[in-house]
Amino acid sequence: MIFLISIMSFANFVFYPLVIATIIAFIIEQIFRSQDKAAEILRSMAVRKYFWRQAWLFNIIWFVGYFILLIVNRPGAQAMPDMIWQG
Repeated sequence: MIFLISIMSFANFVFYPLVIATIIAFIIEQIFRSQDKAAEILRSMAVRKYFWRQAWLFNIIWFVGYFILLIVNRPGAQAMPDMIWQG
């Protein structure tokens, strides 16, 4: 359980910088597109796609870990109290 929580913490830690890097790469790509530089457009597009895929990967890892923890930590069935019917 501690291992799973550690993986989820790392995925959460890495996700936000990857999203910010994706946004920055997108802005840089748009700058290169406005200047019509073909080689730089391809390179910046590859970098943007890499960051995008990594962000999705870490997001999926976090959600899978979350659902595993939900299943593992599900509370068990509660015992019915001993009730004597009075009536």
